[in-house]
This record gives sequence, C-alpha cells and structure tokens, in this order.
Amino acid sequence: MKAYIKIVVSLLVSVWFLGSCTETNTVISSNQKPVVEAFLAPGKPISLTLMTVIGYSESADASDSVAKPIDGQTIKVKVSDGSVFTLQSVGQGVYTSKSTEVVKFGLTYTLDFTYNGLPVSAITEIPTRPTGFKLSKNFVNRTQINLSSGTGGFGGPGGFQEDRTPIVATWDNPKGEYHFLAFINTEANPESIVILPTDTTGTNPFRFINRRFNNEPTTALTTDVQPQSFQYFGKHYAVLYRLNPDYAALYKSAGTTTQNISTPPTAITNGLGIFTGVNADTLIFTVYRN
Repeated sequence: MKAYIKIVVSLLVSVWFLGSCTETNTVISSNQKPVVEAFLAPGKPISLTLMTVIGYSESADASDSVAKPIDGQTIKVKVSDGSVFTLQSVGQGVYTSKSTEVVKFGLTYTLDFTYNGLPVSAITEIPTRPTGFKLSKNFVNRTQINLSSGTGGFGGPGGFQEDRTPIVATWDNPKGEYHFLAFINTEANPESIVILPTDTTGTNPFRFINRRFNNEPTTALTTDVQPQSFQYFGKHYAVLYRLNPDYAALYKSAGTTTQNISTPPTAITNGLGIFTGVNADTLIFTVYRN
C-alpha cells in the first residue's frame, strides 16, 4: 500500500531566514503525483521543492521507499497583479524565482505546471503579519548538564533549582487564525546546555537534539514554552508565524503510520504536499548560563 508522504516541518522555519480549503486524496499510486513543498513569505523570492511520493513497501530497499528529486520541470507562479514568475530548476528538486521576484502581501499566487501529463495547480494568499506578539520574559537562566561520562551529572549546583516558570507567548488573534511559534538558536557555535555522550549515533537517545523547536499550530491567543525546552545557550529568534489552514491540516496529519495510512490532506490539484503563504513577527530571546 502506497499512501504516505514525508512532511518536512523544518522547511517552514527555514524559509523565514532565507483561509484555503483542503482536499483529501483517497487514492494515490507511487510516482503518479508530485510532492510540492513551498512556503511563500513576503519580501522573499519563491523557493519550491518538488519530490516523488514516498510509498509504503514490504521491502525496505524498494525503489519507491525513498523520495527522489524531480528536476527539469517548467513551473510558473501566476500573481494576481498580472505578473508571472518562471521558476528556475537549480538541482535536487529545488526551483526558485529570480531575486527580484519577491512575494508581496495582499496578492494571490497560483502554481501552474504539468507532470505526467496532468496539470498541477494550487492557489494561496499571504496572511497578514501577526500583531501584538509578546513574551512574558526575554531571557532565562539554565544550568549546564554533563552527560558525557554516560552516567549523567550536573556541571554545577542548582540544576534542579532552575526557574521552571513557563515563558508565556501572547498575540492578537481576532479572527481565530492559525499561529505557530518557533525558537531558533542564532549562535555561530552554540554551547550545549546538555553535554552529550561522545557516541551520538546508533541507539543514543540524545542524538536528535536540534537548534530549534516549535509548538503545534493553534488558533488560541497564547502558548506556554518550558525553559527546559531550550537545548543551547545564547541568542534565539522567537518567530511567530501566521498560517493558512492548509498548513495546519498537513501538520496534524504528520502522525500517519502504517496503521493509519490515509493520504495527508492537500490543496494541490493532481499533486500532494503544500503550497501556502505565511507571515511572521520576530522577537529576541536569550538563554544565559548560570
């Protein structure tokens, strides 16, 4: 059975620093439909990734068990002001608009190309920028923890006495739109709060610690962030994204497994994935070492 596509949430976080309906496809065969990943942010050129579908297979080394880039397609994005961006294929399934062709708020963008003889299309708008974004505090103190010996231990006193008061993020949301909060460490050589064992491969449970983390999309006015969620000392960007509903629907479907193999929702005709507008506001947050 082949119905699963890989959802790359981190692409949304990366794009910033470089009310549409969704359709659920009920039947999909591997390699018949392309997977599109594009997040359109105001002031940025368009960057779009085009891949094949990842299918379920009895064999781990089956040819369709790994997504493959799709290069050499003629992809256009039509803008509601009458302009047309012809995306350039730069390899590894990535297509970009010219540096002078940037996304603007207040316009709609329509994806248009042909794949396997079928027209692939999608349309999106750019949400308004979030307003009223505030954090209850702009720094937190953490104690370094040394696990390099494999037995655990704290690099100094007070590890268990750290302030565990949540950081409260709030924003305006009169229309009940979706928002998504991410924290991104910006240090060139960040210092780990948790010093990991030397072996960070294989079965080591700490090998997946990342420089960024995020919450789930929400229509609420606030979210709490635990100080222990931070994995590095130093400066962070706190980025509040305002999203279209199609991204939230795709995010929620990320738990699809072999026990639940319904195809993730998409607003792309004759395709899978996402083509959606985002907007954001950014604050600075610092993690200091005790």
